[in-house]
Amino acid sequence: MTHLTAHGRLRIYLGYAPGVGKTYQMLKDARELSAHGVDMAVGFVDAHGRSDILQQLDGLHTVPLLTVTNRGVTSEEIDIDAVLKRSPQVCVIDELAHSNPTSLPRQKRWQDVQVLLQAGIDVLTTMDVKDLASLSDQIWQLTGRRVRETVPDWFFQQADEVLLVDVTPRALLNRLERGAIYPSRSSKEKEEVQAIFQEPVLVALRELAIRQTAQALEARQTGKTQPSDLSTQKILVNITADPATAMLLRRARRVADHLQALCIAVYVYSKEESEALPSEDHPTIARHLRFAENLHIPTTVIHGKNRAEALVGHARQNHITQIFLNRVADQPQRRRWLPGLDFTEQVLQLANEMEVTVVAERHRHGRPASPYPEDEAGALMHAGYVRISPEITVEEAIGEIRKQAGTVEMIYYAYAIDDGEHLLGVASFRELISADRSKKVREVIHTDYVFVEEDTDQETVAQLIAKRRLLAVPVLDSEGHMRGIVTSADVAGIVQEEASEDILKIGGMEAFEGPYLEVTFGQMVRKRAGWLAILFVGEMLTATAMGFFSKEIERAVVLALFIPLIISSGGNSGSQATTLVIRAMALGEIKLRDWFRVIRRELAAGLALGTILGIIGVSRILLWHALRGTYGEHYLVVALTIGCSLIGVVLFGTTAGSMLPFILRRFGLDPASASAPFVATLVDVSGLVIYFSVASVILQGILL
Repeated sequence: MTHLTAHGRLRIYLGYAPGVGKTYQMLKDARELSAHGVDMAVGFVDAHGRSDILQQLDGLHTVPLLTVTNRGVTSEEIDIDAVLKRSPQVCVIDELAHSNPTSLPRQKRWQDVQVLLQAGIDVLTTMDVKDLASLSDQIWQLTGRRVRETVPDWFFQQADEVLLVDVTPRALLNRLERGAIYPSRSSKEKEEVQAIFQEPVLVALRELAIRQTAQALEARQTGKTQPSDLSTQKILVNITADPATAMLLRRARRVADHLQALCIAVYVYSKEESEALPSEDHPTIARHLRFAENLHIPTTVIHGKNRAEALVGHARQNHITQIFLNRVADQPQRRRWLPGLDFTEQVLQLANEMEVTVVAERHRHGRPASPYPEDEAGALMHAGYVRISPEITVEEAIGEIRKQAGTVEMIYYAYAIDDGEHLLGVASFRELISADRSKKVREVIHTDYVFVEEDTDQETVAQLIAKRRLLAVPVLDSEGHMRGIVTSADVAGIVQEEASEDILKIGGMEAFEGPYLEVTFGQMVRKRAGWLAILFVGEMLTATAMGFFSKEIERAVVLALFIPLIISSGGNSGSQATTLVIRAMALGEIKLRDWFRVIRRELAAGLALGTILGIIGVSRILLWHALRGTYGEHYLVVALTIGCSLIGVVLFGTTAGSMLPFILRRFGLDPASASAPFVATLVDVSGLVIYFSVASVILQGILL
């Protein structure tokens, strides 16, 4: 196998999921090397609070980490300069796929590893099979999550050693249940658990890891890691503006690696078709060409009036054996006025001596393929925004906005973008109009702009836009590249949908799948019957509670008169508290960590509200007894019982109603499921117990 350099050697510990033991095995091997006199240093290891990892680190020299603050977030990263100065024989570096903060000189941790290898330092490192760049689409198919931090396949294939660290999926799930993988789970780790830690997914990931290790071993034995131009197999990938081109490039890269073939990417430039292409698609093509280069696929731009003929002609000249295409349907208008073969059909007809692979659009669970999961900002964003250079004058920028106004959706903001597609700042059209026309754009833009990342939840984006009163927010990737914008119009439907769903859940029913009058009778009954049945079963506990206190009711029938008053007060106060807390959570006003502040406020509110209702209840008893003598000679102790019971029931109702959404959120459930009817049912039963318990204490020896 060809090595990355003539000096440092790279050993990768490969696993199929977190928790298989990659880091532990790496540190165990490092300790053995150190015991045999090898100069060893730890560049970076994240123990995740696990005692077994900390024990393995004990005794190994650890290079102090570099504290980096980027966009207000502080993190600890490898200090490569310190490692180079220390110059150990072997350096241990965990999490090869990690992305560095943008303030560091290199974007990826594998690039840091390259620097060490070039300096003659051997490196031990870890990664999961899902981190391989070319497997991104397969991982999305399996888990529904798009992997953001990846390692190029060419880097992985040129490692000197690949060690598969393996356990059975069942054993891994047992480790998860014991808390051995994530002693305390962050929100990101919880999402990972839900997506990956399912036995069928783990089995599929394990097969991928075994296959990758086998291919690495085969490549090392045959010594064909780097295909040459003389290879009998040559693959050509057709670049277009279609979003699925990234998936096509990854597929072609994997096939080329498996066949030990040369792979090239070609974009056919046609002046006529380029002019007809929407302006937002031009940077997409450039992005796809850059992506191909990142996969170590050489790129070429060729010109021709007929794209199919130019592509096939270039393939023949370069002795291509296989062509990869996307299946992109022509626009209906074009098919009507220019009938005949579309691009794909023309290539199939012209390249009759070559193998042509047409890759269909992927689907997952019946949904069209997308570069982003449907609940993330990336799925909402679009490229209909004004882009300007920071080096032009304000006068030129206004002219540029006029040119782009007909082809973009959002002209209220202009985005200053450099040649590397990094967003440098934002300026509103009003600010540009009022600014000195001779100033440079970089002098008037706001560099402290608000932005979201591609994987930000859509509901979070909607809250941000509403809170900051924005018309649009830019979407950036982890390296700060501009990917698109999300406008207030884009999230309006999300806000309405989420609000409708929460309102229906608070009302004690499942969300409808359409407008009220368009939902079928059967759907309406089915959506409502489930919750009603659950609430009915809950109310049965009320009858059970009353049966338990039947003797007290027989002795003091007057107590039965106030049962509706007591339980309705508790249910109403609990429903109020639940609704307030759910609303505050939805608006981002309170977080899970605020539970103690909320319960403290609700205890005080419950005591005050219960006292108010108690005073009203006691006044009513005293007034009715004065007018009609309804409650007998012991009316004062009855009034005291009702007053104290109301305080207790309302206090319990507000406390239970405010804490139930927190409990549901803590276990990863929707807080809106704490519906008002559910809280009322819960407090009804508890209210009866409180009521008769108070009565037993106060009326003992008098009426009971």
